[in-house]
Amino acid sequence: MITIDGVEYTEEELSSDSKIRANRIMELRSEVVRLILAQQEAEQNIMFHAQQIKEEMEGGGSEEGE
Repeated sequence: MITIDGVEYTEEELSSDSKIRANRIMELRSEVVRLILAQQEAEQNIMFHAQQIKEEMEGGGSEEGE
């Protein structure tokens, strides 16, 4: 089953071409979810590394340079 513009279509209603397209839509939706999760993870990593830099700068020096 797939919903397009608020209309639900069952597998029985779809032609073979439409079934292929519906499967592709589901794959693309899954990819969007994967990409959103990857973006969130990347943003968290950026914040973590930025926080590490900030703490190092506020601490007055680096461990490597001391």
